[in-house]
Amino acid sequence: MNTLHFRYAVEIEKTRSITQAAENLYMAQPNLSKAIKELETTLGITIFRRTSKGVIPTDQGMKFLSYAKQILIQLDNMEAIHSPDKPRNNKLRISVPRAGYISKAFSEHIATMDDPDDMEVFFCETNSLRTIENVRDNGYDFGIIRYNTAHEKYFADFLAEKNLDGKLLWEYEMLAVMSAEHPCADAEIITYSDLSSVYTELGQGDEAVPYVSGAIEKLYASNRPADVPVKKVYTYDRGSSIDFLLTVPTAFMLDSPVPASLCGKYGLVQRKCEFKDNSYKDMIIYASGHKLSENELKLVNRLYEVRNEAAFGEYK
Repeated sequence: MNTLHFRYAVEIEKTRSITQAAENLYMAQPNLSKAIKELETTLGITIFRRTSKGVIPTDQGMKFLSYAKQILIQLDNMEAIHSPDKPRNNKLRISVPRAGYISKAFSEHIATMDDPDDMEVFFCETNSLRTIENVRDNGYDFGIIRYNTAHEKYFADFLAEKNLDGKLLWEYEMLAVMSAEHPCADAEIITYSDLSSVYTELGQGDEAVPYVSGAIEKLYASNRPADVPVKKVYTYDRGSSIDFLLTVPTAFMLDSPVPASLCGKYGLVQRKCEFKDNSYKDMIIYASGHKLSENELKLVNRLYEVRNEAAFGEYK
């Protein structure tokens, strides 16, 4: 079996076009079609089918492509061991939720890495479904996903379907994060119901739960009074959220506990907030059988250290 054909198949899946894939691979279209046909004959399956939306994988093809991508990643890793032009000691690709404690741990880890001239790092802040895609299909070493424990079964099933393993990083309750100038910054008791009835909430615009459409919206709606209009701004990166909280001091957002050093830096406060089903988990995920490298383990250890800094803070 020619692993070069694996790359051909992956390129076709990415472009959804044999013509475009052949152009990207600098080869003639008939030769590419012949190579895929030979691969399908060898495997005894049909990998692709033509549709009005382009060339897409069959169910068996999707399973094959999942394994093919993992094999290609491992082949690249093995080749890099003997390639002086591709040093990998300081190469790292991780995909994570938009969380202050994670970005702090990542920054501190990078600051301690040796030989910064030989470093290539990809740090992607995104939602849980995209992180799963990044780890499974896009060559990321590992990721961190975030979900409400009410949705845990859906994520567990989805990870198993994608041949990914998980390890608990943190289980916690969301806090209300806001400017120190927020009218509720010094209130005795804060509830999500009260906050969302009066003040603008910041939310992530791309949250989703596998298999269940609208699950996130239903969770928040069940905690919000039904007779008040929704006041919510959706953002897609952590920096914009912080800027918004500082510029609009009546805004708030729900987030995992933030290290005190970051709250002090940005003039934010975080308060306990009554919220039904307020139980969340951050999980480290990786391909089944993947063994974390020394560099990856150092980052994971730093994540646990910064998590502890935030977890043992005092919140009223």
